[in-house]
Amino acid sequence: MTDKKISLKAIKIGLLGDSTVGKTAICNSLLGLEFNQDMLSTIGSDKLETKFPLKNGNEIKLILWDTAGQERFRSVALKAIKAVQGIVLVFDVTKKSSFDNIGSWIEDIKENLQNPCLILFGNKIDLGKEKWQVSTEEAKAYAEKMKLPYYETSAKTKQGIQEGFSYIVNETYEKVEGKIDDNIDLGKKTTKEKSGCFGKKKNKNKNEDNKKKGKEK
Repeated sequence: MTDKKISLKAIKIGLLGDSTVGKTAICNSLLGLEFNQDMLSTIGSDKLETKFPLKNGNEIKLILWDTAGQERFRSVALKAIKAVQGIVLVFDVTKKSSFDNIGSWIEDIKENLQNPCLILFGNKIDLGKEKWQVSTEEAKAYAEKMKLPYYETSAKTKQGIQEGFSYIVNETYEKVEGKIDDNIDLGKKTTKEKSGCFGKKKNKNKNEDNKKKGKEK
């Protein structure tokens, strides 16, 4: 019995998170490029491509959208990744504010994107534990609460990068191919929301208005 032929030509994954958390370095690590400690911050967004193995033994084109984390580029970044099927949320384990801001990035995703698969990366674990401001336990507890897979990563040593992307790429592939149910709800999913796990507020309000009109009649 042979595997089902791939109908997707490519999987598009965007990286979101505050500035300097290591999104570009993570992309470079996945592409096999040398780690650069003095890398400049991304302005707007960059599109990168590579081949990635699926767990069924096939390969698929992986398109990465590396986005800027600065507040002034936030709307540009979200617009650039409008059509992505998966999102890697990244924070720096040595910078608590980048972890605290993950919730804000999730809100932006809910308002601007069409229900992508999500995963959380705690990056820069190669730095000494004495520099960590976010413990493994705290990050895991938050990820469990938000129903997000969590991987601790290092763009410098490549630890966790391949494993994390293997999860999000295969999860995205299976979701788009219709092989799995959408089960990432961030605590807000209802079975009647057509837009999936995020259920855009404006659609929800429309449904409520229609129900009210029906009662009035």
